Amino acid sequence: MKNREIFQRDPAIAKLLNDGVAAVTESTTKKEIETLRYELEHFVCEGQYKGGLTRILESYLGNADSTVQPAAWVSGFFGSGKSHLLKMFRHLWVDSQFESDGATTRGLTQLPDEVSDLLKELDTLGKRCGGLHAASGTLPSGGGESVGLAVLSIILRSKGLPSSLPQAQFCIWLQKNNIYKKVKSSVESAGKDFQSELHDLYVSPVLAKALLEADPAFAPDLKQARAALRAQFPVVTDISTEEFIRIVRKVLSINGEIPCTVIVLDEIQLFIGDSPHRSTDVMEIAEAICKQLDSRVLLIGAGQTALAGSVPLLQRLRPRFTIPVELSDADVETVTRSVVLAKKADKRKSIEETLSSYAGEIDRQLTGTRIGPRSEDRAIIVDDYPLLPVRRRFWEHVLRAIDIPGTASQVRTQLRIVYDAVKEMAEKTLGTVMPADFIFGQLQPDLLRTGVLLREIDETIRNLDDGTPEGKLAERICGLVFLVRKLPREEVADIGVRATAETLADLLISDLSNDGATLRKEIPQILDKLVDEGKLIKIDEEYSLQTRESSEWDREFRNRQTRLNNDLTALAGKRSSLLNAACSTALNGIKLLQGKCKAARRLSIHFGTEPPEVKGNEIPVWIRDGWGENESTMLADARAAGTDSPVIYVYIPKASADDLKKAITEYEAAKATIEFKGTPTTPEGQEARDSMSTRMGSAETTRNTIIQDVINAAKVLQGGGQERFDLTLKDKVNSASEISLDRLFPDFQDADDDRWHSVINRAKSGSEAALQAVDWNDAPEKHPVCSAVISEIGSGKKGKDIRDAFESTPYGWS
Repeated sequence: MKNREIFQRDPAIAKLLNDGVAAVTESTTKKEIETLRYELEHFVCEGQYKGGLTRILESYLGNADSTVQPAAWVSGFFGSGKSHLLKMFRHLWVDSQFESDGATTRGLTQLPDEVSDLLKELDTLGKRCGGLHAASGTLPSGGGESVGLAVLSIILRSKGLPSSLPQAQFCIWLQKNNIYKKVKSSVESAGKDFQSELHDLYVSPVLAKALLEADPAFAPDLKQARAALRAQFPVVTDISTEEFIRIVRKVLSINGEIPCTVIVLDEIQLFIGDSPHRSTDVMEIAEAICKQLDSRVLLIGAGQTALAGSVPLLQRLRPRFTIPVELSDADVETVTRSVVLAKKADKRKSIEETLSSYAGEIDRQLTGTRIGPRSEDRAIIVDDYPLLPVRRRFWEHVLRAIDIPGTASQVRTQLRIVYDAVKEMAEKTLGTVMPADFIFGQLQPDLLRTGVLLREIDETIRNLDDGTPEGKLAERICGLVFLVRKLPREEVADIGVRATAETLADLLISDLSNDGATLRKEIPQILDKLVDEGKLIKIDEEYSLQTRESSEWDREFRNRQTRLNNDLTALAGKRSSLLNAACSTALNGIKLLQGKCKAARRLSIHFGTEPPEVKGNEIPVWIRDGWGENESTMLADARAAGTDSPVIYVYIPKASADDLKKAITEYEAAKATIEFKGTPTTPEGQEARDSMSTRMGSAETTRNTIIQDVINAAKVLQGGGQERFDLTLKDKVNSASEISLDRLFPDFQDADDDRWHSVINRAKSGSEAALQAVDWNDAPEKHPVCSAVISEIGSGKKGKDIRDAFESTPYGWS
């Protein structure tokens, strides 16, 4: 059985009219109308699409009589369907009708009852308020620096007016004076296009002549008519908020009343960019629309980032756009499964049986990573076929990684990629799945255009395909290496996928019955060859693409790594500093409180071979490591100290020594290389720097993990040799500290009572039984605290000396 036989829509002949990319436009051309109809017929109103439509409509209807009409913000990573949702909403709002057969937007779309009911309520409100209207567009296409003019041009276009303000105002003036049709007819009678002549408003003799014929009083002659047009409808580069609202009211109003209107603005985030000025202007225009148009106008904006995110220029919009709609991976998956991947009901069992027979191969792929096989995959694996769930997750992360603000809107969406993947697999037999490197070929032109993929690397990858099976596989391997190396390595975002031979084989397997063993044998051989040819560089078990610039950076890195490996003194110093800092950080979090009165105590951390001095009111923690001393020496010192010693003995074992040395040298060499090379001025240099930064970050993560594991494996002993067996270094030292407190302050219990303030107050008032407050009924001088104080007071002693004595061992009183 071939793959094409299992789908409801034969991928070999089915078309994706919008190329998987929705554009928020007015859809006026024949092709745009055809595409709109296709999108409506295949609109999947589920998940956040359904939830978003519901929340927006409920808010609008609920605030129709309020003083403020809240705006909505639709966000989601590239390819999540923001523009698609906005486009569908715009046409559902007015229930657009197709002239070809009279079909309507809502009639073509399968909508949940909740959404349909809300749209009916909207219709009812529209009948009461002068109808329904919608305006939509992408802000960057709307104009220059002026946000008001950009938004206004979209509104003007929605009313059939020119998008340029002077031309639009001229048309409005013609309509107001009832000569619009006459002027337009005269221009067209002269064989000219009215819209083209409008574009030449100030210099068109045909337009000026038509105007004078319709209104002879406008000017004495053609020359003065053109001058009057320039004066009455001048070019403007900005517009005040007051003027913006005035024009919007004039344009939208029907018989003095604003209809129920939605204004959809796509890519606001892209329009704002890094401009605080534009951000402020968007905020002001949004506030004006929400508050000054009788709550009849709903504003919907969109961007890749949620307003609650970390982008400061977007955060200031939060008070205006108060209805958040965040699209996610799940929404994209729902659409692709419904539009592209839908299976015939009678074929699902065959698919399930086939995939079950290859479960061993499927379940081993990318194990140990955050996107590896999951138990819940079994519920969706048939729906996703021929795309394995693991590879879908890989694609999602790749799309995020290459999603550069300001450029990614041009890259193909997941819907388009999945559609092309299914088409590619159509003639393959059941059991042939989409290899993960397919996405590289789909994204390659856009990655080149946006600069994510350097031309030198692109040429290197392309030239590997010499027409032989080995050459083609080498090309596929390097394309996949490129994508994997683009994945983030930061601790939170790192999914654990590395460009190792095993991972590359997992992702390249297509024929589940035959490819596994073959590719796992061939890929390591080809990788070795590519390394020998200088096309790839091997870092530990991972591979990365080489350029001439990156080769120079790597040479500098290796030279520095070698020098540091040979400088044992410097290496020992860096290791000791790291271990000491890690121990100090771990132990600084320990808070010690002793007794009923909760006296605060501190640790005194001591490094080195010389024993710490026991004095004052701090518990000594003596830390040594296996690189500088034997464990037996530490054990002997702890036992010899005896059970009265408050010293805590810590010994860090010499574990993972070679791995730690390697991580330290790699980090230091990468850091020094970056500092030496400075900031590159070429894309190739920047790519090399980024690669070196990734190497430094990876080495730092490995180094810190080893150090943390090593210090948590440390032995912690009390004086006398008793060992603590808690989980972490902090827990071990914390447990030991409680025993050391009693050893450091053996007389602390004599004064441990939280009622001494009452004793002091009674004594000040002259009471002879002040100590009864701490349950002492004998003579005051016989109380251990009073006795000690009396014996300490002597001729010539200062109060500070006495206080210091009692705050220190063996008392710990304060």
